[in-house]
Amino acid sequence: MIFNIVFFISVTSVLIQGTTLSIVATWLKVALPKKEKVLSAIDQFVADIPKAAMKEFEVSPSCYVVNRKIVDLGFPRNAIIAMIKRKDQYLTPNGSTIIEPNDTLVVLSDNQKGIDEVDEYLKKKLELSTS
Repeated sequence: MIFNIVFFISVTSVLIQGTTLSIVATWLKVALPKKEKVLSAIDQFVADIPKAAMKEFEVSPSCYVVNRKIVDLGFPRNAIIAMIKRKDQYLTPNGSTIIEPNDTLVVLSDNQKGIDEVDEYLKKKLELSTS
């Protein structure tokens, strides 16, 4: 019985304090200001730069990379193949992993430029393999 009473008082106290904390902080003038912090030029620059970019690339059966090892692809240096989705399974590739038709390459780069280079690389190699 004592446990139930203490438990009820504890839960009630947490609920009351949790829901009224911001109101009391505003009354006591210790709450964070409602205005947003003005960002400096450096803060804005850092916020605008994406920290990483990721994109999935579908590998068609006629693509240049099919039946080739990752190490032999000559992939752009600022991007990596982080995972390969193959028939409802995700594989962690290494240099000796062979790309198969209908694979989905999950490519990571430190910026969007790296993703764009991979996209151009795969398109260029596709054009070379069909001509």
